[in-house]
Amino acid sequence: MKKINFERIEIFVDIDKTRCSVENYKKDFSNIIYQLGRGIEAHALAFKIFNSKGETEYDDRECDMVREYASLCSPAFIDAIDKILVG
Repeated sequence: MKKINFERIEIFVDIDKTRCSVENYKKDFSNIIYQLGRGIEAHALAFKIFNSKGETEYDDRECDMVREYASLCSPAFIDAIDKILVG
């Protein structure tokens, strides 16, 4: 289990990781999963993220899916998700 707040994702804005911003990716990431995901699990995860309020718990399977769908996003977003899931 991991708690993730998709309304407050800390993302680096430069490659040497000296500057970062906190962004709300809840709707954008939900839409990526909703549009590109496959199956009922992806459907459920997209809506879980979209309807989340602040920190929400995600089980191991959901975290694996978050990592999988994050790989479709920018390298900066991938790094931000990896930091959340590992740290």
